[in-house]
Amino acid sequence: MPRPVAPILLVGIFLLGAIAALGFRQPAAAQNPTGDQHFVEAAAELGLSRIAGAEDALTRVRDNRVRIFAERLIEDHRPINEELALLAADAGIPIPEPTALLVTASNSESGAAFDQIWLKAEADAHEEMIRLFEGQTADGKDVRLRTFAANHLAALRDHLEIARSLGAELPPVTSAK
Repeated sequence: MPRPVAPILLVGIFLLGAIAALGFRQPAAAQNPTGDQHFVEAAAELGLSRIAGAEDALTRVRDNRVRIFAERLIEDHRPINEELALLAADAGIPIPEPTALLVTASNSESGAAFDQIWLKAEADAHEEMIRLFEGQTADGKDVRLRTFAANHLAALRDHLEIARSLGAELPPVTSAK
């Protein structure tokens, strides 16, 4: 025998009313200001690409100082990324899956040429990260994300200085024409 539809509809209407009475809340991600969400997404992508680029660099660098710098980037950026992921989850901001990480240097380069290209790419990326983190520190709505950004600016500035100074110390790469 078919079940009557009316009682099922009444239960559904009752549940909707109960949800409305309790105060329907939007998902947390919808409550966060666009600036915070942009910060999380951009910081996550830049952070993940710093690690991927450094891991690639470990297999291709020539100068041991550049290798040590690549190892340091991996060591420093992993916990930063992990902390960001926790804060983002608490704020209800999803971190997008890494799709296409930034390419730091030509696949055909290795040795001294790669060192210079990679250091330049890291300097550029860290300049971008610093601007992003400074912006979050000044304008972010989520206090914990603002604090996170402020807490990591010194490390990012240090990475930028190392990339620049190593790039200046290494012999210039001459083209073989």
